Amino acid sequence: MGSSSYRSSYQSYLTRQGVEADKMNVILIVNAAEGLQKYMKRSNMQTVFNKLSPLTFAGPVKVVAQSDGFFYRLPPFTHENTHTYLKDEIYGKDPLRGERIDLFSKLFTTSELTHIIWFTDEEVTPYLNPIASMNAPHLFWNFISIKGYPLRCTQKTPKNITLTHAPKISSLATSVLYRKIFNKFTQYINKTDLPMSGRVRVIRTEDRSDSQSVVKGSKTPVGHSNLKVGIGWKTSEGECLTAGMLLANNRLPDAESIAFFGNKSTVGVTHVDGRELPTEDMEVYTVNLAALGQAGLDKILFTLVMPNGAPEELYIRVMTYDNREMLRYDIEMENGSVNTALELGALYAYKEEWRFNAIGDGYEAGMQQVAQSYGIPDLTTTYSFTPEVLEEIALDGRTFEYHMQDLFTKLGYEVEVPTSDPYAPDYGVDLILVKGGTRTAVQLKCFSNVVPVRAIQEVYAGANMYDCQSYMVVATSYFSRAALQMAEQLGVEVWDKTQLDKTEERLRSRIGVSPEKVLTLKLSKLNSEDEVDIDLSAFLVNEHDVCAGEDDFIFYNQAEHPSGCVRLINDNLWEKLLLLDLAKLPAHCTRIVIVGSLDTYKRKVELTIDNELDLYHTFEYMPSAVCDTLVLGQFRKIDGEWAFTTSETFFAGGLEEACRAYGLEVG
Repeated sequence: MGSSSYRSSYQSYLTRQGVEADKMNVILIVNAAEGLQKYMKRSNMQTVFNKLSPLTFAGPVKVVAQSDGFFYRLPPFTHENTHTYLKDEIYGKDPLRGERIDLFSKLFTTSELTHIIWFTDEEVTPYLNPIASMNAPHLFWNFISIKGYPLRCTQKTPKNITLTHAPKISSLATSVLYRKIFNKFTQYINKTDLPMSGRVRVIRTEDRSDSQSVVKGSKTPVGHSNLKVGIGWKTSEGECLTAGMLLANNRLPDAESIAFFGNKSTVGVTHVDGRELPTEDMEVYTVNLAALGQAGLDKILFTLVMPNGAPEELYIRVMTYDNREMLRYDIEMENGSVNTALELGALYAYKEEWRFNAIGDGYEAGMQQVAQSYGIPDLTTTYSFTPEVLEEIALDGRTFEYHMQDLFTKLGYEVEVPTSDPYAPDYGVDLILVKGGTRTAVQLKCFSNVVPVRAIQEVYAGANMYDCQSYMVVATSYFSRAALQMAEQLGVEVWDKTQLDKTEERLRSRIGVSPEKVLTLKLSKLNSEDEVDIDLSAFLVNEHDVCAGEDDFIFYNQAEHPSGCVRLINDNLWEKLLLLDLAKLPAHCTRIVIVGSLDTYKRKVELTIDNELDLYHTFEYMPSAVCDTLVLGQFRKIDGEWAFTTSETFFAGGLEEACRAYGLEVG
């Protein structure tokens, strides 16, 4: 995604989160120890800074360098200097040249909410007491491991401190890392009692002029078929989880007749995470009562699981589809401290109308007892209703969708999102992939539980709504036996956790590059003792992925393109240079494919791209032929911006097979 579109996406993201950017005061702290500088440089830390650049759209970001236990204020991080900031200000110059400061007494003078993002690799424990002594709960600290290892902390961290680590700092990982940071941040500020100067949540304007307050035991007609049910709470300890259970004659028909974080939609009911919307509700359900009646269902029971005890405040409300509040039930929590689950209320059919029943009854045995009361005692073996599943799905469900958009783009697909409205039905299709004239409907399941057969049925049925010819379900867990059998019968492609991990492992980072300067690619052996003969080639291909002619193939016998956009320098056997001027690329060429060849196998070689970023990529050639040939990557436009994406495509037949693949005849 280009920088401008990413900034626009980020601004839209903050709007959905309800965050006012002008009330965010962001500070980056980077451990600039000498031992980390080379690692930061080689591990693509610059891509992390590039992803963080949208932070600057509301103004410069303060930056502090950490070195030998001291802290130094550096020049501000702005949108203009984002692509060179790490090189120029952190490991390109001596960070000690900045103003030395006392991090815990002089830096934070704002009364607004401040987000501190701290990149380090050392133990976090020594900083907990100084942070606590600041008595500033409106500061949110996010420690991120530079090397990707879990950060050491021997004490329990306060609510305003979180530890994050990315196993692989790369463009593929930074999108997930980036959104995880801000999901944590927005969840913190929206659940914490802060002074108004520190709160940044914006509540959507809603019409409450005709709202009716109801009491326990009341039964109120709702008078509408399409509704929203919002549930909200305030808790200082732990987290809660809601569920909408569809009943027929007061019984659950099956384990899939329930909507919650782990099963987003069922007949007539869709679960939406209110944490990602500008609303006071923590969780929201869209309800189509007519669809329930047609399916033979006569009640929706809304429950709340409280693993850490009752929240301080709790309510359930019923709204029209256009956000007019009809009724609200504030649940008295004084007598609910021993309960771990509550029946909040229910929409139920009575003769010719639907009514809302305000219940407020509790259970001491959690969701297991609730499910047992309605006919499925083993529901908790199918779904997890623990704080762990809430943390995993609540933080990563939306992030997983963004991550898969990025991954499929790198696989060469055009990615479409069926709808940007979280309340609109998506008919079981989260993404649409377009490639080679074929449209593929994709459903994403960020599950810790087994994916049920319903996922296969939904994407197969929903594909027709978007003119898709093929189907796919991608999950972070594994599929049930019934789901796999139906997928095979219907021709639905399934990616489970293992397949997803393998696909991500094959992909490397995507790097934004500038066409304003000549790029230098250097392919060299990684180990000095290796005797490796290296060749570097370039194929300039058109929209059909073939070369228009022999001039568009640059190799050792044809070292320069007539346009001057590509030039090969053969200095020695074990190192080759390729100079690219993207501004001179002929109009008929859409991509430049970079190919490397070796005269031996199982050797590590290094590709360096000089784009004022010093980006490194290391490849290991696997034994496939006497002369191995590998596509190192390609330069192409993504969302209107030039980028380099890597690949691990092999040609067992060497450079001759590569030529044939790109439409050239080999004599």
